[in-house]
Amino acid sequence: MFKKFSLVFATAAVLAGGVAMANTPNGAKPTKEERQARHAERKAKRLAKFDANRNGALDPAERDAMRDARVAKRFARLDADGNGAITLAEMKAAKQARHGKHGGKRHHRGGFNGGQQ
Repeated sequence: MFKKFSLVFATAAVLAGGVAMANTPNGAKPTKEERQARHAERKAKRLAKFDANRNGALDPAERDAMRDARVAKRFARLDADGNGAITLAEMKAAKQARHGKHGGKRHHRGGFNGGQQ
């Protein structure tokens, strides 16, 4: 019963979030409710995709399948030439692409910032 209720709640949150997101002006910071709605939407999509027995929850085997899919996606992103092996050059290119997004600067969530403000 609780699983069905949580699935109904997640679906309602997705619908409410879709309406709220449609009314948000471009470039505006999302509200707490909008962030929660997006989180609920992503969770509902993951559940729908990996819940093979459709019981409203992910059992250990389904969680393993979800992890395997995530690892396979990461591997495919690193394996630029698609030969099934990741070379040192591919690793370096992935690192450069990852750090290149921020212009070489590291952005931290709190903590010591080296005296900069």
